[in-house]
Amino acid sequence: MEGTLQALSLQGAALVFFGIIICFMGYSLFRSMLPLWGFIIIGIVALTFLPMFVDLKGSQLLIAQIITFFVAGVIGALIATPLYYVIVFVTGATLGALVGTIVGAYIDLSGGTVSFQALTALAQLTFPPAVDTPGKFMIVAILALITGVFAIGFQKFMITASTAFLGATAVVSGMNTTLLRMFSGVENRSVLVGLVWLMIGLIGLFVQYRMRDET
Repeated sequence: MEGTLQALSLQGAALVFFGIIICFMGYSLFRSMLPLWGFIIIGIVALTFLPMFVDLKGSQLLIAQIITFFVAGVIGALIATPLYYVIVFVTGATLGALVGTIVGAYIDLSGGTVSFQALTALAQLTFPPAVDTPGKFMIVAILALITGVFAIGFQKFMITASTAFLGATAVVSGMNTTLLRMFSGVENRSVLVGLVWLMIGLIGLFVQYRMRDET
């Protein structure tokens, strides 16, 4: 049990580390080190969808995550330069997919109607909510497709926004296994986590725009 907790803490620290880099340096990293960015973005995308295909716990899940991240990351690094627009599309699509997890969870809870109870239930879910039904997956796929296409036409803005909020998601996910455990008993904990995510993402967006203006 102790070894599993240490592994989770290590995983959380790694997510925070990579998340900070992506959040605050995503656009410059994308432009100057495309293979490295391909490694990171495809690895994270594969890691995100891994729970849909495997049902593992503890150390077995951690090993599967490590293998999945590195195998997908190597593929991403290899295709990043020759398939530039694929990486642009995937980068933009991650933002839509992230929004889609929240929208899909709300629609699943509310049945597509305006419901305060559904919002309350949504606040109790993990952040980001799990994509565990075909309906949720369809919403994620549609929004990912829209933002992916939008990214190809508006590369600077979408790459900056996507990396800022994707990085913020990694930071919050990493904190969620370490620092934010102290808030485990707080009511509507996901609201707090969501606000932290939004704040970090907006700061990352601002910092990246300032860095772009100075270069």
